[in-house]
Amino acid sequence: MRLLTSSLSFQVILIHFLVNFIKSSNASLPGGSFANGSQKPSRRLAPCQACRTLVNSFHLGLERTAKGHYGGGDTAWEEENKKVYKNSELRLVEIQEGLCNEISQGKDQCHELATENEHLLEEWWNTQRNEGVGEELMPWLCVNKLQVCCPEFHYGPQCLPCLGHPEPVCSGHGKCKGSGTRKGNGECSCETGYTGKLCDSCAQNFYEAYKDTDKLLCSACHKACQGGCSGAGCAVCKDGWEADDEKGCIDLNECLLEQEPCKQNEFCVNTEGSYTCIECDKSCDGCYGDGPDMCEKCASGYFLKDKLCIEGELGDEKEEKGDEKGENVDEKEERVEL
Repeated sequence: MRLLTSSLSFQVILIHFLVNFIKSSNASLPGGSFANGSQKPSRRLAPCQACRTLVNSFHLGLERTAKGHYGGGDTAWEEENKKVYKNSELRLVEIQEGLCNEISQGKDQCHELATENEHLLEEWWNTQRNEGVGEELMPWLCVNKLQVCCPEFHYGPQCLPCLGHPEPVCSGHGKCKGSGTRKGNGECSCETGYTGKLCDSCAQNFYEAYKDTDKLLCSACHKACQGGCSGAGCAVCKDGWEADDEKGCIDLNECLLEQEPCKQNEFCVNTEGSYTCIECDKSCDGCYGDGPDMCEKCASGYFLKDKLCIEGELGDEKEEKGDEKGENVDEKEERVEL
């Protein structure tokens, strides 16, 4: 036991020496303890976002060093020094040395913030974390000490509560502008389909599909509705739709109207609420569909063969057939002579 106690005392002395050595070495680096060499300046983050980025990096450092220890000694020594290392100043320094290295956006700013507030990180480590009853790092540092963030669902310089808080903010159908930061005006930015100061009403072209004292569900009107709706059906149908007493608004097939909607040498394709005109195949002079087999008659330079309009003149086919017949006669005469 005396040997173990002596070893621990020696390790504590060694720890303080290492900590002071690391700090003094880093102090000589350009930009302070957390300088990152020739890294190009990155786009600056908003103050609250930058502080949250630093805190997140610190938590990654906690995870990275969670299984660390001083090394050396037998099993009993290992278990004992793990307990010492867990809350040691050496572990804090190792965490600080790795701060912001994994960050891609706002890396320089994170290093600056870490350097400027190194004393606050040490204060939190020694007074808040070790006691087990202290405040978490993010609210302690970003909200209370640096005052660049607000608690969740609070906004602005005074960290005022967002609309609806502590009930669901913006009725649960929107976001509070500036929530969690010292910016914004606290107004609700409603989700699609909701409107009102508290996002507690249905927007234009949406209707109340369900509502009670605690919940509102807004659903989109059918796209056939003109000027919104008061339920699942439409009060007035849009152009391209026609009202039906049983089915509501049904698609109007413009392609079947008495007056053809498309131009000459185009055919009509019905779509929901509208129609499309598509040019006929080049082999057609008028058509009722796409392709050389859908022609009303063949265009100039084409003739009908096997229900297809193919390129060429009708006489060409007759001459070709005549040539075939002539060849057959010659073959017969040759066989007779033989």
